[in-house]
Amino acid sequence: MPPPAPTSAPHATRKCFIAFVLALLSAGCIAPMAAIITATPNFVNPLAGRVDMSETTQKVLGVHEQFFVDVGPPEARLSVSVIEPHPELTLNVVSQPKGTVIVLHGVRASSFWMLGTAHSIAEAGYRTVLVDLRGHGRSSGEWLTYGPQEAADVSQVIDALYSRGLVAGELGVYGISYGATAAVHLAGRDRRVNAVVAVAPFDSMRDEVPHYSRIFSLGLGALIPETTYQAAIDRAGIVGGFDPDAAAASDAVRGAAASILILHGQEDWLVPPGNGAAIHAASPERNELALLPGLGHVSIWFDPSGEVSARAIEWFDRHLSQPEQ
Repeated sequence: MPPPAPTSAPHATRKCFIAFVLALLSAGCIAPMAAIITATPNFVNPLAGRVDMSETTQKVLGVHEQFFVDVGPPEARLSVSVIEPHPELTLNVVSQPKGTVIVLHGVRASSFWMLGTAHSIAEAGYRTVLVDLRGHGRSSGEWLTYGPQEAADVSQVIDALYSRGLVAGELGVYGISYGATAAVHLAGRDRRVNAVVAVAPFDSMRDEVPHYSRIFSLGLGALIPETTYQAAIDRAGIVGGFDPDAAAASDAVRGAAASILILHGQEDWLVPPGNGAAIHAASPERNELALLPGLGHVSIWFDPSGEVSARAIEWFDRHLSQPEQ
C-alpha cells in the first residue's frame, strides 16, 4: 500500500478544525448573537432619556426647542428637537413653515449626526423635527426591532407634535439607513405622513443582518452558517418582542399612502442598492427610485455634492402643500 500523500493529514486536520469551529459557532453563539442584534446602544445606559439639553447647547446646535415624549409599549422616552425654518447661514426664524419634516438617523447613531441635514431642510423653509430613536442618543429603550416598533414610536411622537401645535402644513419624513427603513414602516402605518425620502434603506433584517455581520466581524462572520444567523434573528425577535418576518420594508410600503422617494448609492456595499430596488418594486406606483452613481453608504449620508439634499427638498416641495394663510 503506498504511503498517504504528505498533505492529506494536514488537510484532514484542517477540515476537522473548521468543522469543529463551525459546530461551536452554530451551537453556542445564537443567544449572544441575538443580544447583539437586538440590544440598543443605550441598553446599559439607565441615564438615557433623563438629561435635558441645556439652553446653551440648543443655541450652539441651532435647536429652537427640545423635549421628551413617552412612548410604548414597551415604554421608552424619546428625545425630540425642533429646528424652525430659517434662511441659509442665519438662525432667524421665518414666519410660516412650508411644512413639517421629521428627520431620522441611522442605527447606533443619533439625531446629532443629522443636524446638517435638518438645517438644510429648514433652510428650504420647513420646520424640522429630529428624533432620537428608541435606545439611541438621549432616548431610552432596550431593544431594536428594525422598523415596526420604531415606526410605532414615531407615530406617538407625531401625536405629541400635534398636541403641541408643532405640525405646520403637511408632514414629511426623511430617514437615512435604519431611519429610512423606519420611515417606510411609519408611512405604511400612519396616513398623516404625506411624503418620505428614504436614503439607503434596507429591506429585510433577515437579509441585512447576516450581510452586515459578515462585513464587520473581521472575517469570522463568514464562518457562521446562514441557519445560525436566522436562528439568532428568531431569538432576537423573542427577546425584543417583535416578529422578524414583519420587519420587511417591502411589505410595509404596500400600505403607504405617502409619496416615497428612495435614494440609494450604486456603490453601497453595506446596504446594497438591491434593497432600495426591492422596496420600490413592491409598490412602484407610489414611489420613485433613484440610484446615484459613485456614492456608497457613508458618502450618501455626508452628501458632499449636495445632490441628496437637493433631491429631498425638491421632493418635499412637490408633495407637501403650502399651509393655509
